[in-house]
Amino acid sequence: MPETLDPDFLAEYEKESDWAEGHGISQRTAARYRALGLPFLTFGGWVWIPKREGRQWIAGRVKRRRNPRRQRRQAITAEISAT
Repeated sequence: MPETLDPDFLAEYEKESDWAEGHGISQRTAARYRALGLPFLTFGGWVWIPKREGRQWIAGRVKRRRNPRRQRRQAITAEISAT
């Protein structure tokens, strides 16, 4: 163990409760995210979430949805004229 601890050690971390509130989720959801792989650190009886890695983890969970295929205008007008 190092003789001295960097005083800014926790500057890159945020308490789980503050992190959850900042992302608009409950602390229970944050705990579930930890179980799913969200990086965290337990220190001093508190759970700490690394700011940068936490954002990256959340961004990695976002799935892009493909836009639905546009219908052609000709097909719509053909249906109207057929009726």
